[in-house]
Amino acid sequence: MTSLVGGGKGSAIGRRLNFEVQTFKADHWVIEESLATEEEARALATKLLPNRDGVRIIRDFAGVPGKPATETIIFSEMREAKGKTITVQPVDDSPVCTESKDYLEAESRQTISKLLRQYLEDKALTASELLYNAAEMKRAINFENLVPTAVGRVATIQGKVTGQDVRERRDIIYSSLTDLRGKAEEAQKRASFSVKQDGFRGALDKVETLCNGDVAEADYLSKVILCRDLVQIRNLLGKVEWLLESAGDAAQNKAAHIHIIDTLVADASSFQSVIQDLLGRQPDLGTALGRMLDMVEGKFEPTEREMAPPIAKVLSQWLGMGHAPQTWQVVLEAFLRSLRGTAPLSRDPERNRTSFTNLVARVMTPTGLFGGSRMADAITNGYLRFIEQGGGEGRRMSIEGVMGLMPAWRDRTLYLAELAGGDVGQREMDTVVARLRNCLSVERDVNGMVGLQVPLKPKMQAMASLYTAINNAKLPDDVRPAMADRIDEMVASYILQAKVIERLDDPSASLRIRATRLMQFAANDVLSSPKARRMVRDQIVGLLRQPNFDGKFVEGLATPQEQANALRQFYGLLRQAQFM
Repeated sequence: MTSLVGGGKGSAIGRRLNFEVQTFKADHWVIEESLATEEEARALATKLLPNRDGVRIIRDFAGVPGKPATETIIFSEMREAKGKTITVQPVDDSPVCTESKDYLEAESRQTISKLLRQYLEDKALTASELLYNAAEMKRAINFENLVPTAVGRVATIQGKVTGQDVRERRDIIYSSLTDLRGKAEEAQKRASFSVKQDGFRGALDKVETLCNGDVAEADYLSKVILCRDLVQIRNLLGKVEWLLESAGDAAQNKAAHIHIIDTLVADASSFQSVIQDLLGRQPDLGTALGRMLDMVEGKFEPTEREMAPPIAKVLSQWLGMGHAPQTWQVVLEAFLRSLRGTAPLSRDPERNRTSFTNLVARVMTPTGLFGGSRMADAITNGYLRFIEQGGGEGRRMSIEGVMGLMPAWRDRTLYLAELAGGDVGQREMDTVVARLRNCLSVERDVNGMVGLQVPLKPKMQAMASLYTAINNAKLPDDVRPAMADRIDEMVASYILQAKVIERLDDPSASLRIRATRLMQFAANDVLSSPKARRMVRDQIVGLLRQPNFDGKFVEGLATPQEQANALRQFYGLLRQAQFM
């Protein structure tokens, strides 16, 4: 992720003339530095060439304001290719697949992507292309000792989990690979049509007809057809572009088709180089991480400076609308890896901590910590870049440091609750519990936790997400209930002291307005703690017990249709809040 950065000695922003030093990686150029003089650029190019596949220098002249910049290649040299050693990459764990079809699931495909990363990058392939294209699977199996080494490594890991002999586990894996290859060969014979010939919807409609209503078989055969075209695209970003352009507007696609595209895009997006290409040119790692959050939130709008491909906006829209959960998870994992790493977030040391603080503030939302326990773990590990200590002392100092970045007690408490579910929190549970007890001490109230000036609804939403996080936290059984009760008591006391129910249930308002206000306040995302919910529920039940409640509720509504709609919506809220 650090190769996203583009600045150099001093800031390139504002200079009219820059010299970009770029290096060649697999199938694309990556910016290494943007320097002020040609001499500096040539010196860096000479230094980098022995360890890169190629180096070039781009003379970038901004020119007259209002006119496009001009870019000229003034130096380019490719290093003589040597025999490239492709090895199997280490993995810490691996899902245990009991059937051949289990190897097609997201977790298994991501493990394959990690194990065979070098091979896949070298051949510009994805895990799905290996699994759904018989020819590519055969090439991988016949490539040196790649597959036997990978299978042996996975069998060793899984044998410890299942208790099976490693050789037995290895034979089971080979048997599944043989089944998958045979199935892919048979599927390719069944479908002679393609997306290039019939279009995306036309080809997939033919698949559904061929499969005669078998949803699982249609899903499999569709991926076989798509992967047959994908293997012809020898560029990983190009695969993402082709898939999304072929599918078009997600809203116009069937749910089954969206799932297929998500599967294939997720595999291509698991490569760091693809994420870098999607984000375009970024000045530093901190900015790049912020733009990754924009991507998963559906807010990514490429700027002229970034020079990101137009497809990045399309992918962001898919992610933001929830159409691509597998790809969303892949991009989030890339964010977490970089956040918990040691690379500086900014070229300016003084801005390094500021960038980290801004990212922490952004992932802490009124509805909870974005990314949950994995995010809490990544933040804590990421803070280690600012301290020298390691081991247990370093982890404890990092927990304290992260809490110091959060001004609100509610945010600190929520962070600790989520941290309890991660590796760091489990190792330092005594510290987590001690800090939680301090955060929830008896002198604190809702205003002290969230802030006096925060409006009622977001204040209650913040406390509701906190209660949910504590109630679900992986804390000791003798600790968690008491802490959840403490938050419940805080919220109930606030409702009484601030006369919240009285303000919502204003007798001068119509019964419909009073009842609806109370029901909206009782929604789970606003009010989740039991004691506080009972207080509101009792008030609502009191209204419902009025004689002729339905008649009074619809007073003022002119037509029977309006009255029926109003009552249906209200009773729907009652069921949603589980009050009836």
